[in-house]
Amino acid sequence: MKNTVLKLENVSVGYGSKTIVSSINATINSNELIAILGKNGAGKSTLINSILGFQKVLNGEIYVENDALKKLSSQEIAQQIAVVLPRLSIVPKIKVTELVAMGRLPYHNVLKKMSKEEQYLIEEVLELVGITDLSYQFANEISEGQLQLVMIARALCQDAKLVVLDEPTSNLDLANQYKIFNLLNELKSKTEKSFLMITHEVDFALERADKIWWIEDGKFYENIPEELAFEHRIIQKLSNQNLIYDQKNNRFSTRKDFSKSIGVRGDSELAFWVKNALIRNGISVENNAENHIEITENNIIFEGIKFESIDQIVNFVQQYEKYNRNRSE
Repeated sequence: MKNTVLKLENVSVGYGSKTIVSSINATINSNELIAILGKNGAGKSTLINSILGFQKVLNGEIYVENDALKKLSSQEIAQQIAVVLPRLSIVPKIKVTELVAMGRLPYHNVLKKMSKEEQYLIEEVLELVGITDLSYQFANEISEGQLQLVMIARALCQDAKLVVLDEPTSNLDLANQYKIFNLLNELKSKTEKSFLMITHEVDFALERADKIWWIEDGKFYENIPEELAFEHRIIQKLSNQNLIYDQKNNRFSTRKDFSKSIGVRGDSELAFWVKNALIRNGISVENNAENHIEITENNIIFEGIKFESIDQIVNFVQQYEKYNRNRSE
């Protein structure tokens, strides 16, 4: 049975007398990855700040395990909840291992008093996150992707039960985004910790998170990703209705006015990209189309002609009606 790490009971958050999100009832259990989604200004950061104790809730109660958050000191909160910010305003010129060791500050006034067990914890965390080779490099000389891994390691070194991440992939390239999301899933299993993150990477969140916290029009919803994505049309709303579900091709895509249609036979990766190129160029891909492109693993064949590239077949199909007219004359 999973333990409750954080609980929100009828919580309302906002600033002053202005309520941003109301009637929040949610639970974070051990070994969970939860993503907070919502449009800009929905109240995601306000909720996070309230959970971290940076601002008071307007109503209700937040519990860290069995303790009311409002009764805990800032040091006690830091021992229970760690935070990873999207970027540091100033990256200190200290070694990576020293920056990671700062995760022990909630337990000490000075780092020189660290025990052997804590020193071992630092080494263990560096290895767990996969940055042992960075240990003695200076933090201000490594890449943004590497620095984000270091900050996650610092949070783990804090040994809190919950790690809160504010847009951890916002400044990273695609490869590092995958690295962060894969790492969080691995850490969730290996450390039994829970992770709560704000993100705009909707596809990653829907694929990797155990639960979604969805905020819309001042209301809060909690459920598994698939349930919320379907019931609240998350992808459509976050794309401002620019993405719609294409039932024919079983995918979300931008709205298009299709001028013609064609079929594609084949289930290879090449077939996927041919379909993508056709749809992007305003050509609907339908199973019951009159004409079909045949695709094997490496070959594209249409009307008995073998095409060397995706671009060639798309250009040919775009001219296909004209080609047929000229051939029949």
